[in-house]
Amino acid sequence: MTISDGSRLTDSLLGNGRTATVGEDLVGLPMPKRPDTLYDQSQRTRVRREGGPRFPFPIPNGWFVVAQAHEIEPGRTKNLYYFGKDLVLFRGTDGTPYLFDAYCPHLGANLGVGGKVVDGSLQCPFHGWRFEGSTGSCVEVPYDDVDHIPKTASARTYPVVERNHMIWAWHHLERAEPTYEVPEVPEFHDPDWLPIEVREFEIATCCQDMAENNVDTPHFLYVHGQPSIPEEDFVIEGHYKRTTGMDGNFVREGHGLGLGVLRVKGYTTFLSSTTPIDTEHVWVRWVFTAPRALGEDTTKQAADGFTAGVSQDIPIWENKIFKDPPVLRPSEKGITEHRRWCQQFYSWPADTSQR
Repeated sequence: MTISDGSRLTDSLLGNGRTATVGEDLVGLPMPKRPDTLYDQSQRTRVRREGGPRFPFPIPNGWFVVAQAHEIEPGRTKNLYYFGKDLVLFRGTDGTPYLFDAYCPHLGANLGVGGKVVDGSLQCPFHGWRFEGSTGSCVEVPYDDVDHIPKTASARTYPVVERNHMIWAWHHLERAEPTYEVPEVPEFHDPDWLPIEVREFEIATCCQDMAENNVDTPHFLYVHGQPSIPEEDFVIEGHYKRTTGMDGNFVREGHGLGLGVLRVKGYTTFLSSTTPIDTEHVWVRWVFTAPRALGEDTTKQAADGFTAGVSQDIPIWENKIFKDPPVLRPSEKGITEHRRWCQQFYSWPADTSQR
């Protein structure tokens, strides 16, 4: 496949809508591409003002990227806000990443503001209590000689893996253990493929509503100016989904809500992680690569094409509400099936202290 072939595939995936200039009136059918709005939220069109929650479900359970691997060095901390929580990410001195809720169970100090990494643990800056990275258990209270440390002296931890140049955290509202794994993307480590290119941006939506676009086939024509890709094969196995099209040249895999891998054969592979910031905002990271044989600029071209296409969706996502139930045509049964599949990724614990 040549670069021009890949570009035509990209156009068929995300359309050929014109690029609008800053300040131009937003007129759709199809929506104009506005790549500037991906990274400059002040340029976005936001008119929705009605209050109250937009979505009738909590933050989902699943694996989500919380940082690029290169963003944190051994022995350092990084303050984050995801899952509606203040968090602290740190690496032990051996490089192992750990993620805690930010607040010390002793008197509530933020462990990421002055906290010190000690081997594989994190020491609170307020009174020196030290918490083991793998369990969150307090392993030292340095200023008294009482040996007993209560079990409640424990920071909440999240299962963490470092994979695909990213640091992933498992979020579960009831603190259950992971039920599936983060897939390896071998192209990211293959010398015949180019170094990754990462694009990341915030969108005022949720994982489920964003993912619904994949099964909302009519929107491709009206938002992106191109018909949807005919599905040749569609598989659902528990948390896993796979769609194949374009004579096998297009394969999209989903692993839970917010984790996907898309391959356009011979042109590009990209991984997507949609990490909940809270119930109405997500942080999107798209990680691209491409075969070296297509040229050094191919990864950037693919990233530019796909992200420009998603800029057509942003004004829709950020100004819509979630209709439950929606009014659907018979041909739109994929939306109902998608919403039914999504239910497995939510918890509604009666004990809100478990959240």
